[in-house]
Amino acid sequence: MKTAIFKQEWNESWRNKRLIWVPVALMLLAAMQPLTLYFLPDILAAGGNLPEGAVIEIPAPSPAEVLLSAGEQLRQIGLLVVLLSAMHTFSQERTLGTLAWLKSLNIPATRIVVSKWGHYTLLSTVSLLLAQGTAAYYTFILFDTFNVTDFLVSTGLLIAHFVVQLSIFFLFAALLESGLVALVITLGGHLVLSLLISWLEWDWLPWRLGGLSGEALLLDVKPLWALLSGLLLVGLCLFLASKYLRFLSKSS
Repeated sequence: MKTAIFKQEWNESWRNKRLIWVPVALMLLAAMQPLTLYFLPDILAAGGNLPEGAVIEIPAPSPAEVLLSAGEQLRQIGLLVVLLSAMHTFSQERTLGTLAWLKSLNIPATRIVVSKWGHYTLLSTVSLLLAQGTAAYYTFILFDTFNVTDFLVSTGLLIAHFVVQLSIFFLFAALLESGLVALVITLGGHLVLSLLISWLEWDWLPWRLGGLSGEALLLDVKPLWALLSGLLLVGLCLFLASKYLRFLSKSS
């Protein structure tokens, strides 16, 4: 009974093919960067209308730079894909009356929130591992070897970044009527805070995890405090989402 909601989320994800299209979308995003960077001179030569005999010489990026580029795609567009897949969490169930029905069964709000959050956290983690594996494969095949330890640290920080943003989204999705508004607030807040914190050089806050994931490929980073503050923020978001979960829509 305690895992029924968690299992139901997986069944629902299988029915609407979320278990397929989310990982595939992230893998395509990750693969696109190494392939584009490798074939960029040929693409420019084919569509550049250059004079006869002209040669385009573009310095080949290092493997770390290629992986950094792939990580940037995942941090931005990949995060949007994951949040879009979760956008109707709570809002659609309020409209259908599912949340009210679960409340009538005396199921704790904490169990509802954590089960749904756990589903999307696990889905995004697996999708990111597959995507990063795809980026690493094409980088190795098309360019050269890279530092595996730095890559694993970068991947771990990228996953932590997604978990934090998912937690913030779940907080707003639990409090607000519209999942779209929750998504916009999450992404807008992340953009503003990331720029502000980067300018102030507050590397200990969780909104720096995404940037640190890229820097880990090129520099020696110290993400411990960002990870700890991220863990605290995740716990706070889940606590508040459980405590103030809106079970009914205003139109009900």
